[in-house]
Amino acid sequence: MPRELDPHGVESQALLGATDFDGARVLEVGSGDGRLAFRYASASAFVVGIEPQLNQVRSALQACPSDLRPRITFAQATALAPPFRDDAFDIAVLAWSL
Repeated sequence: MPRELDPHGVESQALLGATDFDGARVLEVGSGDGRLAFRYASASAFVVGIEPQLNQVRSALQACPSDLRPRITFAQATALAPPFRDDAFDIAVLAWSL
């Protein structure tokens, strides 16, 4: 039986309470399978999740709910060499990445 991560939404509550995602441009570093990004993407202007492991990027793209697809994307990249301008994002999320 698969293990459900954060079944009570504690992680989501803590993240959403830490900053205002409303209309923000968000970069998630180490986005993995997208599980966390899916929780705050609807409040954001857009989300870009970067992940060094291509299989995780593919999993995130496949698992992305259809209603979030216009505002969320995933790419294979690392935090050491992100392929974005310095001012491209308002918030950077590094949950489970350190």
